[in-house]
Amino acid sequence: MNADISENLEEGHPVWPEGQEILQIDPAIAMTRFEDLLPFHDGLIDYLIAREGEKRAEAAKQTGAAGGTKIYHIDTWQVPGAHLLDERAQALYRQTVGQTTSAVDLSWGNIYRAGDYILPHAHRRSQGSVVYMLSIGDRDEEDPLSGRFGFADPRLPMCCQDTAEIMTTPHFPQLRPGSMIIFPSTVVHFATPYRGETRPRITLSWNLNKTPLASRPADDEARGIAAHPAAYPDNA
Repeated sequence: MNADISENLEEGHPVWPEGQEILQIDPAIAMTRFEDLLPFHDGLIDYLIAREGEKRAEAAKQTGAAGGTKIYHIDTWQVPGAHLLDERAQALYRQTVGQTTSAVDLSWGNIYRAGDYILPHAHRRSQGSVVYMLSIGDRDEEDPLSGRFGFADPRLPMCCQDTAEIMTTPHFPQLRPGSMIIFPSTVVHFATPYRGETRPRITLSWNLNKTPLASRPADDEARGIAAHPAAYPDNA
């Protein structure tokens, strides 16, 4: 599918819908939900599953702790909705951190299959991180925490409900398809093991700054991150 078709199918969807509400769940964490993006989900899911198959055909699957199969550079995906999602992630960043400019340091999709999860971690190169829920996958009635996104950081009061500054209570925000959440990149976050057997769990992620950084890390290639076609020409 070419870029012209993608752009035409996104006409009529403003970067930020009028009246779109942002819910502040913590002084540093906010979320919203874009119901107008739900019609794009089936196409995005099909596109990512196809890209997942191509990637797995090229290389052995990484450990389940890596957070599933990753497809990088959302703004380059040739599928309706991808460019609009990228613009909205940046718009959410600008509104919540009070900036007039934004730059994506890295963006990617995560396709989780049974057994995939991601260990608690943070990001050192960016100011804000955004996660969008594309598909929750299969619900597990026996394990309601299957494939859940959460925070586990002693700097967040909601994670320290027993004793201040001691992380005793991981917080799991209620993310539904269409939900987008933003938080400081240095906040520790994770995803629990996904137990679905039929449908994948799929999220999209962005790391953002006010302005672009000078270059990408030297170990990107070793980590399977190809250079962005339009950025960092010295690294391409």
